[in-house]
Amino acid sequence: MTTAWQPWQLGTLTVPNRIVLAPMKTALGGADGKATPKHVAYYRRRAQGAVGLIITEPLYVDSRGKEHPKQLGIDEDAKLAGLKSVVDAVHAAGSRIFAHLNHAGRAANPKASGQVPEAPSAIACPSTGAMPEELTVARIQAIVEAFGKATARAVQAGFDGVEVQFGLGYLVAQFLSPRTNRRDDAYGQPWRFADEIASAVIDHLAPGMPWTIRLSADERVPGGLGIDDAERLAKRADTWKCAALHVVTGSACDSPAWYYQQMSMPEGVNESLALELRSHTNLPIIAAGRLGEPDRIRELLAKGIDAVALGRPLLADPDFVLKMRQGNDDGIQKCGSCLQGCLQRVKAGGPIGCIVNPEIGHEDEPWRKAGQSKHIVVVGGGPAGLQVGITAIQRGHRVTLFEKATLGGQFAACALAPGKSAMHKMHASLIARAKREGVEMHIGVEADEEKIASQNPDVVVVATGSEAAKIPVPGLESAHSGLEVLTGKVALEKRMLIVGGGLVGIETAEYLAERGVDVVVIEALDDIARDMEPITRKLSLPRLEKHGVQIHTGAKLMRVEDRQAFILRQGGEREESLGRFDSFVVAVGNRPVDRLSGALRARGVKTLVVGDAVQPADVWHATQAGYQLAITL
Repeated sequence: MTTAWQPWQLGTLTVPNRIVLAPMKTALGGADGKATPKHVAYYRRRAQGAVGLIITEPLYVDSRGKEHPKQLGIDEDAKLAGLKSVVDAVHAAGSRIFAHLNHAGRAANPKASGQVPEAPSAIACPSTGAMPEELTVARIQAIVEAFGKATARAVQAGFDGVEVQFGLGYLVAQFLSPRTNRRDDAYGQPWRFADEIASAVIDHLAPGMPWTIRLSADERVPGGLGIDDAERLAKRADTWKCAALHVVTGSACDSPAWYYQQMSMPEGVNESLALELRSHTNLPIIAAGRLGEPDRIRELLAKGIDAVALGRPLLADPDFVLKMRQGNDDGIQKCGSCLQGCLQRVKAGGPIGCIVNPEIGHEDEPWRKAGQSKHIVVVGGGPAGLQVGITAIQRGHRVTLFEKATLGGQFAACALAPGKSAMHKMHASLIARAKREGVEMHIGVEADEEKIASQNPDVVVVATGSEAAKIPVPGLESAHSGLEVLTGKVALEKRMLIVGGGLVGIETAEYLAERGVDVVVIEALDDIARDMEPITRKLSLPRLEKHGVQIHTGAKLMRVEDRQAFILRQGGEREESLGRFDSFVVAVGNRPVDRLSGALRARGVKTLVVGDAVQPADVWHATQAGYQLAITL
């Protein structure tokens, strides 16, 4: 039976184990597409965690195929030095590394390249809204040549192999699919472009150097490529002497939720597709897609899958592989596929992050042990407080934490929202990590000045979070908060009004609608859920419509009289009644809670405030703030 720690062969290359780092854009560099010291440190850290094979983030082979302004490239020799630094760092740490080559085609971002995207046919990409130009034959041939030259550069940089993107709705897949290839010339034949790309790559590989293909076993879109097409591609790949098939699902343009495997999507789908393809080819199969549970990895390998690719789980815990090998499954910091620290940040232009691993992007800025051990008292057991405790202890301090209610704070409540149950394992493993590190915890204990002073702390960190903001609307004095609804503290009524259409308001609306409540949402802005992660938003809004949730944007609640709500619309002059409601919920954001720092400072106690207690934000900002504070203590 295959185990995760058995070496395996990719052609002539021996890979030390069966765990692969999947390609993920990091945005750790600049617009020039060159690898930076941050890239070097990021990939080195994953290699130090004993990942067998690292596949780089997508490297564009041509500037018109860029997806992100800060994407890494391999389209010119000037980028070789940086890439070689990445390769050398990974090799020094004991891992193997492949260059992932791609041209995004119609999925390219015109803001990234400053050019109009190009594709087999002029069919718009729904994800970007951009209409591509149809490729000329000359441009097609130039792109084929670009893949060949990129392969040659990968050889020069010292990569152990290359992976070429044939799936996920990118350029090669666009030629393969009749849905996106409507040409009437020679390149209308689906295999023409793929064959030429394969030949160009093979011709430029070093002798014995392996190459792999990443393909979608199902694009999850009507008329898109499916498992039958994947089986045909597998047979073709065998004739191309491909070393392995990396099996994924979805399409960047047409089914991004499947592509990114957002937390509300069903688990296990990729597994069945990978196993189906396994039965139709002798080529090694690399399975990918929400496989971040060690038992699931073991089971897949036992069923005949050759290797498992992990993306976000290795962001959440770069030592995932080491801990799994040591039998320390419970010690792994889990990923919940929330996309908030990784995809959302990268899409917004910032570098990659993770809400439960604030060290990402800072691997080149290692903290040092504290010169003098201090006693740190942390008040508040939410994500900011927990992170302060974890990092402070790692630096050599002693930490005592007080939490008046339950650990996790509002992070714990996140998992109660529709489609977000996977977040439970994230906050649960964060809590478990703090306990393992040795944070002394006093749960259900409210820390006042006297109790804190009795601890004789060197530093007090106030991480008491935030509470729901109230609005001065007549008749709304007894309204509930979204958090109270999600935690089951509010009786469900027949008709309920939610004031505020941001993340919390929309999640609360869906929660209530699922339980048969007639829900109405009013939002002062002209759109809802602006602060929601984009893929999650794209999935959530249709569900609200399906449940019949009424949404009024550009509307302000003026008063509630005899349980009747009156609003004023933007540009309107007269109030309008929305009818009577049985209950009211206010979800217009939070306000900081800090009732300790002033008094403690007045007593001469060194006191710092962190997280929502300073400025309410999301979990990523909370853990980042906790980490950044702790490395200064």
